[in-house]
Amino acid sequence: MKNRIRGLVVSGSLGVGGAEIQLAKLLPRLNRNLFEMQVVYYSHPDGYPKKWLEEGGIPVTFLRGEHWNRWRYLATATDFMKKNRFDLVHAFLDSSNHYGRIPAILAGVPVIIGGLQGKKGLEGGWPTLYSLMNLRCAGWIVNSRMLKNWAEEKMFFMDRSPVSIVRNGLEFGDEAIRFKPNERTFYDELKSGRPVIGIVGRLHPVKNHLLFVETAHLLTQAGVEADYWIIGEGEMRPAIEERIRHHGLEERVKLLGLRQDVDIALSRMAVAVLTSDSESCPNALLEAMRASLPVVSTHCTTLDEIIQEGENGFVVPVGAAAALADKVAQILADPEKRRGMGLLSRKIVESRFSMAAAVKDLENAYIFFLQRQSRRYPELHEKLKFWGFSPVTDRSGPA
Repeated sequence: MKNRIRGLVVSGSLGVGGAEIQLAKLLPRLNRNLFEMQVVYYSHPDGYPKKWLEEGGIPVTFLRGEHWNRWRYLATATDFMKKNRFDLVHAFLDSSNHYGRIPAILAGVPVIIGGLQGKKGLEGGWPTLYSLMNLRCAGWIVNSRMLKNWAEEKMFFMDRSPVSIVRNGLEFGDEAIRFKPNERTFYDELKSGRPVIGIVGRLHPVKNHLLFVETAHLLTQAGVEADYWIIGEGEMRPAIEERIRHHGLEERVKLLGLRQDVDIALSRMAVAVLTSDSESCPNALLEAMRASLPVVSTHCTTLDEIIQEGENGFVVPVGAAAALADKVAQILADPEKRRGMGLLSRKIVESRFSMAAAVKDLENAYIFFLQRQSRRYPELHEKLKFWGFSPVTDRSGPA
């Protein structure tokens, strides 16, 4: 249909990260009558998010090889955007705010949107560069109130670039398939009869899995009977393995690597922990809560919409192993209360973080930014008019 909005999302990679997985689940659910979306990425690795996008009918293009020249990439990306005549380019996160927005500016794309999924892009000198591009770009999409506040504090020319929040979304239903409660699985064979404390996330320094090992050490020293599962893969694996050996925890702490059956693992746990130094909207917590788990997290982001203190979990200071251990022990000590905390976790994510709500928020954000720019672009104006959308001047953004 000629009046569909042609959109492009730019991502550094399509590896197995929470943000990339969220992207792969959101885009295929957008209104296909209104939006015709594509995805490009420019850096390996890729993983099942790419497969999910393609299976969902979203064309995916890899724009460069392993050995590349930045200027050649910019020329290639600019040419790609010109040929496809996109109405909207959404730089999803991190480096795509350069490698997506700069070629979009050069290609004359009407609506250019930046994206933040964590604080990484707002550290060092990047806020200055981002701010300069705000003079040409329509705005930002972030996934938490904390990031919205952070962006508005760190960048300038924000009167030209409103920030919209699109929170992470989870799928619900088909729980017998998702959790396999009546089947004996790998995780059932792995369990020793002790309650399991788990953490899910790539093994990256910011996730601070070493803190998780320290927490396991403190709990074991205190006589708490529990096992510990670490699900994920990454550069910190050797350091984590060394710390496990240092504390003599080889029989208690298990590194399970990258898994595609994380939901089943979560359903066999007693408590889920997040030890990150910095997060935005941590999908690992939301998925644990969907599995009806109490959660204990470091204060790595704004968590008031996720954790009700003492009701479905606890928040402790960043880096505080002793506090983490204390809260986990407190949850384990009262199995009946633990079950109640898990049920509340489930209710919270069902009411606040559904995939349907996330899709609607993304559609509304795209439409808002398109409406803001439409007066300057006659072809875009006509497309929006066809769908009954008028130009807007409000700079605050939806949500």
